[in-house]
Amino acid sequence: MNVRTYAQKSKGYENRMNKILCIGMLVCDILISTVPDDILSRDSVGIRRPITSCGGDALNVAMGLSKLGADVMISGRIAHDVSGAFIERACQEAGIDTRGLVYDETCATSTTFALIDARGERHFLTDKEIFAKLVESDVPQALIDEAEIVYFGSAMALPGMDDGGLERLFRRARAAGKWTVMDAAIDETRTDLDWLTALTPTLRQTDVFFPSIDEARLITGKNTPEEIADCMSGFGMKAFGIKLGKRGCFVTDFQRSLFVPALYWMPVVDTTGAGDSFLAGLMRGIAEGWDIFRSTEFANTIASQNVGAYGGTAGIPPFDEALRFFENWEENQKK
Repeated sequence: MNVRTYAQKSKGYENRMNKILCIGMLVCDILISTVPDDILSRDSVGIRRPITSCGGDALNVAMGLSKLGADVMISGRIAHDVSGAFIERACQEAGIDTRGLVYDETCATSTTFALIDARGERHFLTDKEIFAKLVESDVPQALIDEAEIVYFGSAMALPGMDDGGLERLFRRARAAGKWTVMDAAIDETRTDLDWLTALTPTLRQTDVFFPSIDEARLITGKNTPEEIADCMSGFGMKAFGIKLGKRGCFVTDFQRSLFVPALYWMPVVDTTGAGDSFLAGLMRGIAEGWDIFRSTEFANTIASQNVGAYGGTAGIPPFDEALRFFENWEENQKK
């Protein structure tokens, strides 16, 4: 991949690095806190002022990448409504290329009410109707050609892509010489699917796959990270990883494996978008020219900082600050 060094791009955004295309769910989040565990048994509960923010994997990752100084494009479906206007305006203010937005004439923009408890854990109420409408042909080839990394964040959660659409999308990206990066958003209610069989064609077109531990177990039927990685070793990926929540993460290039512990001393306010901020950090590291292990360690520090603020990407610092934090963490690991 043709990438530039940090020194070359440290002066603002006028010399941004090669582009990253983010495809998937675009959601308007309304964050409500602090919600008690017994809320359903109460008639009324006082909350803080609700916060409206961007959500959905593709949008969160795109916003995170933009905060980290990357040049980002986004593709997904919204509608001509208040939530859609909020998303488009937020993208434009963040400097995200919105040529890949598709306006749906039959569905509302996806909106989520995120109920945040005292532990910072979130519970989602989401209008998902528009998710079924995204199809492979929504993504212009011109955007793929401009990108160096093509990211899809909703594997097996967007029915319009399940008929081979995601495989065709990644095949197009691979044919154009791009990296393909995938996250999963498994719909556990779909008990009719053999997830590994369903994902196999796409996995063969994927360079980096980084699901959560629950998703990885559901896909493979295996339990430990090592067993899961062994199951994933035959697809020709450059790297495979597993997000382990508060335990950190696991990553392998199928020659070497690494567990990266979470930064346990960092405060946790809101875990919304933790996995998405991780993926943003991961791809920022890859685009910087780092190997998968350093990129994963950087991603781990980004996610640990992000959960200290309310909102999907609110805690992600600018790249200069993120890099200083990461380099200090690296030095401490050597002691």
